[in-house]
Amino acid sequence: MASILVVDDEQAIRFLLTEVLTKDGHSVAAAADGSIATEKLQAANYDLVITDLHMPDVDGIGVLRAAKKKQANTEALILTGRGTVSSAVEAMRLGAFDYLTKPVDLEEFRVKVRQAIEHRDMRQQIEAQRREIQAHQQMISRDLKLAAQVQQSLVPRPFIHPRIEVDVRHLPMIGVGGDFSDIYFDGHDRLYFSIVDVTGHGITAALLVNRMSSEIRRLVREHLDPPSLLHQFNDFVVESFDGTGMYLTMFTCTLQLSQGHLSYAGSAHPSAILWRHENRHFEKLDSQNPIIGFDRTAPAQFKQSTVKIQPGDKLILYTDGVIEAESNQGEQLGVGGLVGFLKPVVTRSATEAGASLIEDIKQWARKPLRDDIYLLVAGMK
Repeated sequence: MASILVVDDEQAIRFLLTEVLTKDGHSVAAAADGSIATEKLQAANYDLVITDLHMPDVDGIGVLRAAKKKQANTEALILTGRGTVSSAVEAMRLGAFDYLTKPVDLEEFRVKVRQAIEHRDMRQQIEAQRREIQAHQQMISRDLKLAAQVQQSLVPRPFIHPRIEVDVRHLPMIGVGGDFSDIYFDGHDRLYFSIVDVTGHGITAALLVNRMSSEIRRLVREHLDPPSLLHQFNDFVVESFDGTGMYLTMFTCTLQLSQGHLSYAGSAHPSAILWRHENRHFEKLDSQNPIIGFDRTAPAQFKQSTVKIQPGDKLILYTDGVIEAESNQGEQLGVGGLVGFLKPVVTRSATEAGASLIEDIKQWARKPLRDDIYLLVAGMK
């Protein structure tokens, strides 16, 4: 039942309505005029205020405003004469739930009291749900911010060596995503670097990346060649994530710095781009292997290729979010567009080229990303 304040300067009406409401089980207080009503509203909270519209000093509009100021969810029913219905309608515009004309029909009165209380209860439930959703959203926002910081910590630092410089650029779609890379130098002559793109976006992909990154790093630090790494990592994904429908593409390389021998193997990943400084042209290094995580594959099924790279050459690895970036007209950048952005900056340092490429892609797209973007630029010295 509800807590109700009845306000009317006619004693008979005030007494009648109070009696009806009390018999219906409500807790009822009464006020003989608007001034007394406002004092009572200051002292207590009411679920419903039923007030006459026309009273001396403080009228029903004043009581309505005082009730809403004290507690916005308090409902109000306005009592008015038949000739002043327009004033009651104005009161509803100011926040009253409904109005009744005098003389009051008690059955109609009971119905509207019940409707007003139900309306208040519904508003309170909606407000409670809104606060709960807001708190949940704030929690998710905090978690996403932390997840983004964690994922950012997985992005390798730029690698600088007398023979090579490697720059890494990561631009997730929503702060976290499914792209990952690893750079590892054995301390002597071999540099290992990989780039991975987990299917999907957002939190699920980021969780998988966090787990998969540790496995990739473990395998790389065993100094595996590219085909062996892909084979063992594929087995790991199939065993660990079978039935999830999550797959990934990968491109992994081993570079012998002293000789410039680059061995690479790709699993359904976009082709790497190799800039030949001497001949001033671009080459594509295509993936040779199936997607990671679909099924077990025998070790012999994983292939690699080897090329020799020279000082001044550059190798660009990227995820499909780069070439699938879209302009406002819906045109995809594609490999051709990426090469077009590369041409003016390919002779610069890897750091300068990487920064320029990311900025060019962002400016070209001019709309929110549809996929994560990851870019690795390696420049031989």
